[in-house]
Amino acid sequence: MAHPLDYLPRMHPLVWLAFALAYTLMAAAPGPVVAVVISYALTSGRRASLAVVAGTALGDATILLAAALGVGALLATSAEAFTLLKLGGALYLVVLGILAWRAPPAAAAAGPPRSRRRIFLHAYATTVLNPKGVLFFAVFLPQFLDARRPFLPQVAIMAATVMIFGLLVDGSYSLLATRLAGRLRSIRARRMANRFAGLTLIAEGTLAALWHRA
Repeated sequence: MAHPLDYLPRMHPLVWLAFALAYTLMAAAPGPVVAVVISYALTSGRRASLAVVAGTALGDATILLAAALGVGALLATSAEAFTLLKLGGALYLVVLGILAWRAPPAAAAAGPPRSRRRIFLHAYATTVLNPKGVLFFAVFLPQFLDARRPFLPQVAIMAATVMIFGLLVDGSYSLLATRLAGRLRSIRARRMANRFAGLTLIAEGTLAALWHRA
């Protein structure tokens, strides 16, 4: 007879801790999502921080849910689908990098600010198309699922964990960059910040494309 605790909608504490740690390390590693968070913090300030962080956190939760529903496994076993995803994501990152590189340093102050909705959608799309996040959830998610426990509650706990820890990680990056932005008042410093974000995005997209060819 199964123990009543086996039916509780929870994960084993050690399994949850391992998942939370693995996701935090993945989210904190430099990449296109971090570049977008820092770029908006430097150019748009605190006005954009909440929209960016919410977009990145929801994007990671979307990838997790897709992997849990079998999309991640399908992409991992279908060479054509996975190739299209990686190449599409790589191209998108390169385009974002070019736009960031060419963005005028005074655009945020001279023109009308971008709406929080557009900022949110930009951050969300960048996160969903990030190959690093897709690979993480497609490959590692099954390792943290316990077949002896209810499936949906485990996925719900993982999604909540991704949302909370994603907000903490990207929020920390945004807060740090926002404070730094106060010291970067010159046009030259703004231009360097845009080009740093652009180079990071272009490098990530190029590496993703070369990774596919390897």
